[in-house]
Amino acid sequence: MLRFDGGDVAISLDNGLLRAGDSQGPVHIAGQGDRLFIHWNGESHELLFKDAVLRHAAGAASGSEDTVRAPMPGAVVGVSSEAGQTVMEGDILLVIESMKLETAIRASRDGVVEAVHVTLSQSFERDAPLVTLAPLGEDA
Repeated sequence: MLRFDGGDVAISLDNGLLRAGDSQGPVHIAGQGDRLFIHWNGESHELLFKDAVLRHAAGAASGSEDTVRAPMPGAVVGVSSEAGQTVMEGDILLVIESMKLETAIRASRDGVVEAVHVTLSQSFERDAPLVTLAPLGEDA
């Protein structure tokens, strides 16, 4: 259940199809720190996690923090990072396009870019590895 506009709405997600109340449709979700970007039924929405437990659960569901994975199938339209580069949480690593929607893929934490797994104009599938981060060294 999700509280929305003062009421509770039943939601479910199954194989990329989001059902919320009486509405349903394909959904694409991308995360950035405490925010989730959701493209559903032709509209874009942004959610902000205010609960540390939910934030941790969402992070665990998306996989390791060391490898940034594609939230949806698409193509790379901008590369802002390279192996060996030090990045801070929130820095743009890549820009991807999916369904005519551009999404900046940002570093979820401070680190060093270990590998960029895609190149400009390259297509990829959902959950494909995009960038791998290594921890910052003691002297960084």
